[in-house]
Amino acid sequence: EKDVAPVALVGRVPVVLAANAASPFANVGQVIQTAKGKPNSVAYGSPGNGSTPHMALEFLTRAAGIDLQHIPYRGGSQAITDVIGGQLPLVAVNALEVLPHVKSGKARALAVTGERRSPLMPDVPTFAELGHKNLTVSSWAGISAPKGTPPEVVKKLQAAVLSSLAKPQIVSSFQADGMTPMPMGSDEYTQLMRSDFERWGQLTRALGLKGN
Repeated sequence: EKDVAPVALVGRVPVVLAANAASPFANVGQVIQTAKGKPNSVAYGSPGNGSTPHMALEFLTRAAGIDLQHIPYRGGSQAITDVIGGQLPLVAVNALEVLPHVKSGKARALAVTGERRSPLMPDVPTFAELGHKNLTVSSWAGISAPKGTPPEVVKKLQAAVLSSLAKPQIVSSFQADGMTPMPMGSDEYTQLMRSDFERWGQLTRALGLKGN
């Protein structure tokens, strides 16, 4: 907030909760039911402490009143490998990372955290559809300029970005990379940043997470 002037939001990358295809979990409800019956009996892997997938699942545990065992990895690929290998039942990662394994039948996507279904997995429900409204969280990508950039320059950059994001070839390119294009001007983008800082900050403090 102190160093940049938001120009435009480009898009969001949702988190996917996926299960080993041979696990007993066919949907999120079964995960919650099992965890309620035996706290910390259900483990999931993530790309690491404080990653968006980790934080998204922390929102889920608080909303559902459950305890899950978090296994942090140094990146999503190893976590996925252990899930499809049967060492873990669940993994939370971004959609593009797990998509090949869902397509091959080695993993089962249970839900995505986006505001709407991912075009990569149109048959997979959002957490919001399943009743977990606070799980509309995702990583997002945007463009910002240095603080103090003249307003007319920010406005010109914003127009160029939003114009580009209206082109079908740009939209399809982003979608192929797992990002849902969500054009947003500088005013809305600024509000998004502020609300996310507050939301994620509260959870970070509650978990006692520190950068390292």
